[in-house]
Amino acid sequence: MSASFIDPAFREVADWNVFDANVRLGHSGVHGELALETGDLLKEMDRLGVRQALVSHFASEEYDAAEGNKVLAGELAARLVPVWAALPDPAFVQELAPRQPLAVRLSYGVLKHNFSWAPWCTGALYEYLQDHSILTIIAREDIAWESLAPLLENFPRLRVLLLETGYRADRYLFPLFKRYPYLYIDTSTYVAHRQLESLVEELGPERLLFGSRLPLYEAGAALAVLATARISDEARLAIAGGTLRRLLGMK
Repeated sequence: MSASFIDPAFREVADWNVFDANVRLGHSGVHGELALETGDLLKEMDRLGVRQALVSHFASEEYDAAEGNKVLAGELAARLVPVWAALPDPAFVQELAPRQPLAVRLSYGVLKHNFSWAPWCTGALYEYLQDHSILTIIAREDIAWESLAPLLENFPRLRVLLLETGYRADRYLFPLFKRYPYLYIDTSTYVAHRQLESLVEELGPERLLFGSRLPLYEAGAALAVLATARISDEARLAIAGGTLRRLLGMK
C-alpha cells in the first residue's frame, strides 16, 4: 500500500495497520448492481489507508455457498483474507477443511441458506470450528439474541464475530460480553454517540473489531468514528486490527 494513494483525510489511518473485518466482494442480487471487484476494492482500501480485509462473497451469501466459495477463491489478493461460507452438511465440512479456513460466515436466514442455528442441526459444524479456533462470523439479522446466548453456552470456545449489531444493542451485548469471553462485534454500525467509548471503558477494547461493511457503507464513516473516539492510542490500535490479527493467528 503506497502512501501516495491515500486520501489526505485518512493519512493518520495508515499508521493504524487497519484490518477491516466486514467486507464483501462481487455483485449483489439483493442490492442490485452494487459491487466491488478485487481491483476496485484494493483501490478503495488504498484510498482509505486500510491494510487488510476479511472478505466474503455476495454469491456465497445470496446464491450458493459452494459456488460462492469457488468464485471467492479465484478473486483473492494478498491483502484479502477469505471468509468462506459454511453449511451444516457433513460433506460441506469435508470440503471446507482443505481450505484451512481462518474465518467462515454462517447465513442462517430464511432468505439466505435457511438452516437452524441449533446444535441438533449445526452442532457438528460448531465443533469443527471450535476445535480449530476458526472465527465464526454471523450477521445480527440472521440470529436472535435468544438464540445467540445458548449457542455461546453450548460451544464456549467458539469464536463468534457478530456483525452489524446496531446502536440499541448494549443491553444485550454487555451481559453477553461479561458471560462469554469469545464473543466479538464489528464497529460498522456501532456508532451511537460515545457508544464505543462506553464499551471500552466498561470492558476494554478487546471485544471490538473494526468493520466498514463495504460496499454497502462508505468505510470512511466507520474510520471517522474510530478516529474521533476518546480512547487511548493502544485501544484504537487494538480495535483497528490488533485484536483481529491475534484471533486469526497473524502478525
